Amino acid sequence: MSRWRARRFLISEICLLCLVIFFLLSDHPVSGQSTGMLRIYLARHGETDWNAERRLQGDTDTALNSTGLKQAAKLAEWLKGIRLDAVYSSTLSRSRDTAEIVRGEIPLKSLAGLNERRIGKFVGKKLDKISDPATALEYPKRSRDPDDELDGGESLNQFYERVRTTIEFIRSQHSSGAILIVAHAITNQMILRAIFNLTLQQAISIRQANDELYLIEIDAGNAPRLWKLITEANLGDL
Repeated sequence: MSRWRARRFLISEICLLCLVIFFLLSDHPVSGQSTGMLRIYLARHGETDWNAERRLQGDTDTALNSTGLKQAAKLAEWLKGIRLDAVYSSTLSRSRDTAEIVRGEIPLKSLAGLNERRIGKFVGKKLDKISDPATALEYPKRSRDPDDELDGGESLNQFYERVRTTIEFIRSQHSSGAILIVAHAITNQMILRAIFNLTLQQAISIRQANDELYLIEIDAGNAPRLWKLITEANLGDL
């Protein structure tokens, strides 16, 4: 059982209406888009052992675990029958391997600009109040500071500019049609921020699980729309 849900942002509030919520930023139309609709299927990579352990990965190159491989296969099943023009991933194994399982004969392009945020000294540490209370206290606070480079990492401002430039490049290659992007939790937040002109706080409030799929529709002259696939696993989101 599955259905698509959409979200609608009204600058100051989020409005839930029955099963459908639309992202609507009428004051911020999409620019640089030619005629025709572009559909971007936006997925997060499958689970890794570090995800399961709540260990911070950043741009560390971790592999899919058995659950992640099953999630990638499920993503391929969801997208079966959808004609994709291209598939994009980051250069990290967990993203690229998820995309490889899905893509079939569709060309795959791996872009470093889609890599997850570099998180400096926090790589490998756990977000666990019991085993690592210092990290559990420090990381959430510092990671939300737009100018904090996390001691050798990448600030949110730097990261956003990297992702924004990359999504603009991808869109320049596809004025219409359908593409799949398989990236990472914070990368996908920044993609949505760029397309929907969200504030930083709006963007980082988005929580996409490893097995969740979004659909972005970009149509010339209209505000972009965001849909979320609802399955038995996330019925509670309705």
